[in-house]
Amino acid sequence: MEQFQMATSLPGVSVIHFMTPLNQQCCKISPFVNTLCTRYPSVNFLKVDVNKSPAVARAENVRTLPTFKIYKNGIRVKEMICPSQQLLEYSVRHYGI
Repeated sequence: MEQFQMATSLPGVSVIHFMTPLNQQCCKISPFVNTLCTRYPSVNFLKVDVNKSPAVARAENVRTLPTFKIYKNGIRVKEMICPSQQLLEYSVRHYGI
C-alpha cells in the first residue's frame, strides 16, 4: 500500500497497472506495458498484483482485470478497464507529454 501511495503522489504522470499473472488478458497486455515503459521513460509505471496486494485493489475498487489508472501530480485523471493497446498508449501519451 505504501509503494502504491508513493507512486500515485509523485510529480508527473504515473500509470498503475492492476493485474494478476493468472489472468489471460493481463498476460496478453503485459509485454506491451513493458514496451510503453521504454517508449515513455518520463512516465512512472507500477504493476500491482491484486493477489499480493488485495488491500490496494479493494481500496481502489478494482473489480475487473486488467485495470489501468493514470495519475497526474497525485490526481487520478483516467481509469481504463481492459483497454486496447491503442487506447492505452494514446492515454499514456496524452497525459504523459
